[in-house]
Amino acid sequence: MAINIQDTIKGWVNSPPNVYFKLRETLEDPMSSFKEFSAIISNDPSLSARLLKIVNSPFYGLESEVETITHALGFIGTEQLTELVLATSVAGQFSEIPKNLINMDQFWKHSIACGVTAKTIAAWHGERNLESYYLVGMLHDIGSLIIYKKFPEASGKILQRCKEKKEYLHDVERKVFAATHAKVGGELLKGWGLPALLYEPVYFHHQPEKAQEHVLITKILHVADSMVDEMKLGCSGEAVANPVKPEILEELGFTELPVEQFSEEITELYEETLAVFL
Repeated sequence: MAINIQDTIKGWVNSPPNVYFKLRETLEDPMSSFKEFSAIISNDPSLSARLLKIVNSPFYGLESEVETITHALGFIGTEQLTELVLATSVAGQFSEIPKNLINMDQFWKHSIACGVTAKTIAAWHGERNLESYYLVGMLHDIGSLIIYKKFPEASGKILQRCKEKKEYLHDVERKVFAATHAKVGGELLKGWGLPALLYEPVYFHHQPEKAQEHVLITKILHVADSMVDEMKLGCSGEAVANPVKPEILEELGFTELPVEQFSEEITELYEETLAVFL
């Protein structure tokens, strides 16, 4: 049953995270101020409270307590806080996924772990704008939620097949749907008008060699996803960890999947982040 990706994502494309886009508009206005930026977030008290909790967590490691959104902007900047808003907002948009298909706590644990791992590898690699790495990790499997919601019966059979035959989820999706959760998620983020820096890694996280513009972040996401599966941190539906090609590891400076190298750092940051997000 081949699916049409644009038809599949239609309802979600028409319901973008509005606070994020208001912030983007403000960010692109050279006349805007921290006060205007802060006011948009402060209009949503629950979002404000959650963001302050995140900013004050070990995830950012700030030495003094941040008490207001304006104060937070002074520490982590408008661009980073905007991306944090996106991650927080999107997590709240996907509910009512059939419980017999996926445990949502486990799904978000996997997503958070992937974000933390991608950020950790990027930091080791000397990259800046680490929030983008965290964000693509958080969002990389968002297409799975759409597929689970839209095609629950077929999804159940796919997940069962992966479990019984130890097949890779995206391979079975391609055979059944002629599409994958990676493509569905990438097209959703693109449909929302997000930059290629965010949607291209999601689109190609199982085929990093196909990335054209944002190659490094796509490869880091690919490795992070496999590491998280190996470490068994949450579960988004995969029955087995996806393999990473040796040449991709070499390009990133590794001779093997660096689970042992980063496991302690990742586990600590993962547990600290869980306490904030879940």
